[in-house]
Amino acid sequence: MVEDPSVVLGDIDLTEIFEDDNLTAYQKTEMIKAVVQRRKAVLMDKFKIKDSRQVRLQMGLRDRMKKAMYISGKYLDRMEAIFKKEGMPIELTRLVFVESSFNVHAQSKVGASGLWQIMPNVAREKGYITAHHDKRNHPIEATKLAAGMLKQNYKELKSWPLAVTAYNHGLAGVKRMLKRNKAVKLDELIDSENETRNWGFASENFYACFLAVLEVERNATELLGEDLMKANALSYKEFKLKSKKPKAQVMEWFDGSLTRFKQMNPHLNWARLKRSKFIPAGVSLMVPKRNADLVRR
Repeated sequence: MVEDPSVVLGDIDLTEIFEDDNLTAYQKTEMIKAVVQRRKAVLMDKFKIKDSRQVRLQMGLRDRMKKAMYISGKYLDRMEAIFKKEGMPIELTRLVFVESSFNVHAQSKVGASGLWQIMPNVAREKGYITAHHDKRNHPIEATKLAAGMLKQNYKELKSWPLAVTAYNHGLAGVKRMLKRNKAVKLDELIDSENETRNWGFASENFYACFLAVLEVERNATELLGEDLMKANALSYKEFKLKSKKPKAQVMEWFDGSLTRFKQMNPHLNWARLKRSKFIPAGVSLMVPKRNADLVRR
């Protein structure tokens, strides 16, 4: 139930569909939609629920978390170093599990982007978005911006539960809720019925999701299986080009692999670069450390 996530109305077993090798991905998707709709209707009828918006479906969390745990190995060491430098709890880096499941290409319907799901208006203020790149999708640069945002939230709210909630809901929005309810703690906002227009399920449960991620990570082997693996930390060196470079030359820094080039630099505007023979001056590139000596900026 949306109002109380601890209330589970029932479950849906989709194993048979997922494991049917005779079905295409599209067919599986359509069959799953149909099964979910039927099961949802049955449960709503059983529990006499009139509004379908009160019923929330949660799918694939275990598999998603397991995949995110693997990918996190690429970035967490560097993220923790950034948070330590800022004097911030390194546990806050685990917000990325909640925000994007460590998908560097994650995009939300409201325009948030990257590992930290940073909104475009915030990024533009910091010069993170240009014609050639969007540093919200740069795992390291985005982490620096996110650390700064969380630090500011804590400075103004004097509470980590509120600061973390403000990362999702917005600092101004949390301040409005506190003022409206004459409150000082997150649980007072969660229990309040005097809500602002944008305060809802996601805002109320964001901090709880963060705590849940910490608990899952702490007990990862027990909860996710003995076969749990983590990717090796990304070995790279970062360069900012002082002059434009032929794309063919830059490709050599990635062993001639466009795939590797893209994987290591998801912040670049690839639709624009695809049409150009040059990588423009001012662009920051993450280059494999073993090839750093090839770079001439």
